[in-house]
Amino acid sequence: MKQLYILLLALLTGTSASAQTELTTSEAKSLYKTVSKKRQSVHDPSVVYEPNSKRYYIFGSHRAQAYTTDLQNWTWFTSPWKVGNNNNASNENAFVTPKVTKVKKGGVEVDLPAFNAKEWTARTDASYDINGNMWAPDVIWNPVMQKWCQYLSVNGDKWHSSIILLTSDNIEGPYEYQAPVVISGFDNGSHSFKDTDVELVLGTMTTLPSRYNTWVNTFILGMPNNIDPCVFYDEEGKLWMAYGSWSGGIFILELDEETGLRDYDVTYSVASGDPYFGKRIAGGYYVSGEGAYIEYIGGYYYLFMSYGFLDQKGGYEMRVFRSKKPDGPYTDGGTRSAVFPSYSLNYGPNATARGEKLMGPYSHWGYMSQGERSQGHNSVIAAPDDRTYLIYHTRFCNDNKDVNEGHQVRVHQLFQNKNGWLVASPFEYNGETITNTDITTKQPFTTDEIAGTYQLLVHKYPNDHNNLEQVEPVTIVLKADGTVTGSKTGTWSIDEGTHYITLNMSNSIYYGVVYEETMDYTNMHAVAITAVSNGGVSVWAYKLHPKYELAYQVKTQKLPVSNNKNIKQNVDLYGSMPLYGDQTTLEWTSSNPAVINNYGKYYPLGLAEDTEVTLTARLICGNYFWQEAFVVKALSEANAKNNNTTWADGMLAHYEFDDAELANKLNPSEKALLKKNGTAIAPTVDDTELLRNGNTVHLNFGANGKESYVAIPNPLNGKDLANGATISFFVKRTDDNLWDALFGMENNGQRLYMTGNLYVGFNNGSGNYVDINHPETVKTGKLTPGKWDMVTITFSRTVNSSSGGITIYVNGNKTTDKYKESLNGKEATTKQGFDYNLILDLMASSDELWLGKGSFWGSADVRLDDVMVYDRVLNLLDVMALQQMTDRSNMNGKTTGIEENVIIEKCKNDIICDLQGRRIENPRRGGLYIRNGKKILVR
Repeated sequence: MKQLYILLLALLTGTSASAQTELTTSEAKSLYKTVSKKRQSVHDPSVVYEPNSKRYYIFGSHRAQAYTTDLQNWTWFTSPWKVGNNNNASNENAFVTPKVTKVKKGGVEVDLPAFNAKEWTARTDASYDINGNMWAPDVIWNPVMQKWCQYLSVNGDKWHSSIILLTSDNIEGPYEYQAPVVISGFDNGSHSFKDTDVELVLGTMTTLPSRYNTWVNTFILGMPNNIDPCVFYDEEGKLWMAYGSWSGGIFILELDEETGLRDYDVTYSVASGDPYFGKRIAGGYYVSGEGAYIEYIGGYYYLFMSYGFLDQKGGYEMRVFRSKKPDGPYTDGGTRSAVFPSYSLNYGPNATARGEKLMGPYSHWGYMSQGERSQGHNSVIAAPDDRTYLIYHTRFCNDNKDVNEGHQVRVHQLFQNKNGWLVASPFEYNGETITNTDITTKQPFTTDEIAGTYQLLVHKYPNDHNNLEQVEPVTIVLKADGTVTGSKTGTWSIDEGTHYITLNMSNSIYYGVVYEETMDYTNMHAVAITAVSNGGVSVWAYKLHPKYELAYQVKTQKLPVSNNKNIKQNVDLYGSMPLYGDQTTLEWTSSNPAVINNYGKYYPLGLAEDTEVTLTARLICGNYFWQEAFVVKALSEANAKNNNTTWADGMLAHYEFDDAELANKLNPSEKALLKKNGTAIAPTVDDTELLRNGNTVHLNFGANGKESYVAIPNPLNGKDLANGATISFFVKRTDDNLWDALFGMENNGQRLYMTGNLYVGFNNGSGNYVDINHPETVKTGKLTPGKWDMVTITFSRTVNSSSGGITIYVNGNKTTDKYKESLNGKEATTKQGFDYNLILDLMASSDELWLGKGSFWGSADVRLDDVMVYDRVLNLLDVMALQQMTDRSNMNGKTTGIEENVIIEKCKNDIICDLQGRRIENPRRGGLYIRNGKKILVR
């Protein structure tokens, strides 16, 4: 147990409690809080900072807009349109008449066609609705114009789209239509190029060049669909616009800083893209890719794109390339170009590795209640606070994989690793103060502080988006010696004096940063790692900060004892107090281990009076500890006796597994056998369980036909079972296996079984069956892995809605169960919908009772003890009494086969015995024994 390991380690290293900081209960509860945020749904969010109000604004499709001052909580707003004197114009009228009629080319003012953007998109589409086609705007402050400039996509069918410029004196509008920037979908017919600015760029023509005859297919580079603008200034003050979606790819144009429109004096070639549309910087051949965004960060221009379709099952994901120049060439860490040489399916289960993948669909991460997926159409801002933020929209997916096209905005901080590639924070931005400068100049943790057990997400390229695949965390351990173990193996190291960390795992090297981050939905702090390989695969990892892990434990734990509690049976001090973190250890100590030991084992035999015992719990996590003492009352042997005198009546078998022959204590001629099928590992018997009396039997996991099981002669065989039957046992599960058998019976194709989900199944092989607590119907969670529980199940031939039939008890408490059955072709979901005579008849005809065999799936990895079988139905009082009598240091009753006077006789003449009457040659210190008829404590 790790509790013992920590104790030994402390002794060997000289570690003392004085080196640790105490965390009180009140402090712990104040540290752990749940946190909610004010969310907004803005699709395709483009971010801009307004310095006077210190607000960050996002503008999205369909006029969805919001602002924030903390990048965590968003407030909705609407910016109106301006047409003439109307400061609240409709969408129908807002893009009809441009205000700008002339532009300069070659230093000469020339006419600009009066482009009606709305009419262009609707010209050949009778059902066109402008309200759903105002897509992905980008807003920027133009210091020359002294205007807020909004670049808006007006989308139409068959590439009949345009990007237009609107301006305002105020970031919140109203915005007034100035002119088109670039137009797509023109031809020689209904969407004539004569109605656009094409001739202003290419010169006067009677017909279009042939390259515009086929707009796009998978065999040519193609032309763009003019949507999704991103406008930015480069480091020289030059204004650019990147745009495009799928089709011919992403293009870039130089803009005129004085007008915000296209710079008509800049020319482009067919070789680099297209003379009208500009330079192609990504995509082509109709490969997926849209929502381009370019931001200058730490010496590079980074191009962000979204591959795939935007819906929940579309496989949407963000990819990143970089360049030293604003117009490229853009490449990824593997030097692969953002421009494709031919068609390729670049997303989904067979996705090609091109572009760094910032993240993909993921779930069960930290405290999140549902997974994220289809994250994309992001923007990025290198903010004035020396931090870089990634803003994107995401859809969601729960474990049931419900259809859900709802979406919300998320913000993550971005960092550059030491190779200059961007990595996204594993959790949302939650107010962290770490800056870009800090990454390169400060070391947040020592090697020992980083070492520990981490949850790891690997954002792999391929993803089965149609089936809503989501990656889930696996566990790795970063050891202080620089090795990595667990689900991934390898090495790790940090760059001294910086936040840089390198992970070499499973033949891939990931370069990233390590820092302290607040986890989503709480105020819990974690040691967080984000890194990326040169191949473009991103990984995230975290472990709770020790102080906060301890706080979470104290806040959420259920203590097995309380002050003034009466103890009359064993208390599982460790199993009843699960540890929620990977770094936390627990130690219990008793002031009187002869009465209640350090594990909660209760010794009533010979205890003449009620005795106070102080049980002290100490939790340790890193350099922090929590400690609390509880004064309980151990009842005397007389006061602990249960008044129920019938709990053992009708017991036919009791297997303690303490003797070499594994005999039934009530009929020693009946013996259990340890068996296996196929290549399974046979069960073993040992006395390693500190809370049990003597031996327990350990079954090993085995698939169907390869079971590890115990065969017990069925004491119910040949009985009429008119009064029903009961099977009771103690079980300690190793894991959360829901399907494999704890016990079972079988005869002539009929079978009865129970699994760790308290799933009781019966099938007669002829269509009659009952399923109670089927794992696909309910996950009961009643049997906690690592904890001893007593399970009692009664079988009655009669049944009504509240009693009879099958009844299940756990630790003396009746459970609430889910039923599904079929009887003679009639299905039901109630307790009384089945004929339980079928089950009792099977129990009376089976030759053997199996532990670990009988289900359709195999044997569970469990420990079992005190298996008891009755030829009657135990009532609730019987079950409670049985549970108390078997869950203590000795049963001292009629079923043990060792009465107290027998024990005393065996232990005379200075012979020392344990409390079960077994002779002990070398008693241990602190142990309770019997010598010369008296109970003694060896000191």
